[in-house]
Amino acid sequence: MSERTSGLAAAVIRPARASYGSRSERIASAVTVGLLTGLATAMATYTLWQTSLAPGWAGDTVMAALVFAAGALVKLLCQNLETSVLALSIAVVAGAALTAAAGVAPYLLLDIGTLGGIVLLPELRDVITLVVFGQVPLLLFGYLVAIVYDGATA
Repeated sequence: MSERTSGLAAAVIRPARASYGSRSERIASAVTVGLLTGLATAMATYTLWQTSLAPGWAGDTVMAALVFAAGALVKLLCQNLETSVLALSIAVVAGAALTAAAGVAPYLLLDIGTLGGIVLLPELRDVITLVVFGQVPLLLFGYLVAIVYDGATA
């Protein structure tokens, strides 16, 4: 295993340490943390949106707390401020894209031909509203709380 490969593997395994490493390690840790956080927030946001399909324990409070904790973990897993901002922006974009894809996928899988665009408009409106007013503020608030916590304990 070469030096570069082991450095990138360490960036995925220990993103907090890699956020102070070389440029490739910082980018690898930001992408890893951002994509995993985006995936977690997309799942929680979709569960928040489709509460009728969710189990009884997965209520609004639990899913909102999961999105909040994911925002805090972005900062705690990527210690460097530049790396954590990059990871947060990747998480926001990936989470929004995955939430939109999960909201639209059932209609695309049904192969709605003629009225497909009209049928998708309310779903996309609901997804955009939930992402803009639910997912992004909770992620940012969790991130800012983690910055205050990290600054107070540093």
